[in-house]
Amino acid sequence: MNFKEHVSLASEQFPVLTGLSSCANLDQAFRFLESVGFGVAQMDLLSQDEFTLDLVFPFNDHNRYLVLSAS
Repeated sequence: MNFKEHVSLASEQFPVLTGLSSCANLDQAFRFLESVGFGVAQMDLLSQDEFTLDLVFPFNDHNRYLVLSAS
């Protein structure tokens, strides 16, 4: 699956994520999530290895997390 397909699938349950499909890079995704109220201040940054980072954003009203990976 590519990024847009993942976003489409996630958007079925969480329509607020639909706008992520138009983001071309991590900066745009970060700014989009901030604009729709994601807890950017509560975001965690995890280093998987020297090439891969995961950004973990908590949903405010759910016991779930959105993870964006960059490599």
